[in-house]
Amino acid sequence: MKYVGQKPEFSFKPVPLNTLKKIRYCLKTDNLTNYCGDRSYYFLGPLAKIEHALVQYTLVKLIKKGFKLVSVPDILPDELIKRCGMDTVGERNQIYSLNKLYYGDKWCLSGTSEMALAGFLMNTNISKDKLPLKLCSVSRCYRAEVSNIAEEKGIYRVHQFTKVEMFGACFPEDSENMTIQFRNIQEELFESLGLHYRVLDMAKHELGTQAFRKYDIEAWMPGRNKYGEISSCSDCANYQSERLRIHSDDIYLHTVNGTACAVPRLIIALAETYQTADGSLNLPKILNDYVIGQHFLKSSNFPKFTSIQAHRYKM
Repeated sequence: MKYVGQKPEFSFKPVPLNTLKKIRYCLKTDNLTNYCGDRSYYFLGPLAKIEHALVQYTLVKLIKKGFKLVSVPDILPDELIKRCGMDTVGERNQIYSLNKLYYGDKWCLSGTSEMALAGFLMNTNISKDKLPLKLCSVSRCYRAEVSNIAEEKGIYRVHQFTKVEMFGACFPEDSENMTIQFRNIQEELFESLGLHYRVLDMAKHELGTQAFRKYDIEAWMPGRNKYGEISSCSDCANYQSERLRIHSDDIYLHTVNGTACAVPRLIIALAETYQTADGSLNLPKILNDYVIGQHFLKSSNFPKFTSIQAHRYKM
């Protein structure tokens, strides 16, 4: 639909996040099979602080815009997940099912807090004066994804990650506007961070079962030399509300969801956009107030690892 901002220019060849010299010991993705499996990661020191800063920055923005913060569970019944529009059976689904011996039948790990937020509203008659209802949540998201594409190694496509999610319920005639509002919030967040991105109106064959309309936002990732999806928002119309009985009197409401901050991919976009010639990074000043131990992000103050520290961080 549109491009926003300009691709950053460098006096050197930009490199991927995992090869930035001064932060490569703050990210661990290799040799994890024995204790947490492939497609996992550790953020250490500065990267862990950046994750915290991004989450806090995003939540402050959402709460100021009228979102109510909800803390949600990560273990959900498969029936709820199916009613939200995701498959829990078959060879190609992305949902982790828990061992029946320990958890009983039909329990799964949540792929996104959208499902828990929808479940929170299940069998609810929401009064008109509470609409439109806007909720947000921070959660871990679990995805049983597989990819052999080289560019999707590292933290681009992982089995679990932290995400800030937006979820809304409104009258049917308002869902198109709410979807645009969610997308505008996403754009405002990414533009304030100085990212170059493009907005896509997804074709029908790209939509999930539950989505009536879906927009994706892809940020430019200089080290990868390509655009990568960092968020999406969907108008699910009455698909979820009819299956979960989310209504206002005799009207089934429409539900809308959107990713405000998917931490790993947002960190890729930021680190590669703001990388410096010495392999460090200078992140936007707007994040300074949200970082634990401010100003460590300046390249001159970036932690210098001794050989002992480097060995410890490399495990």
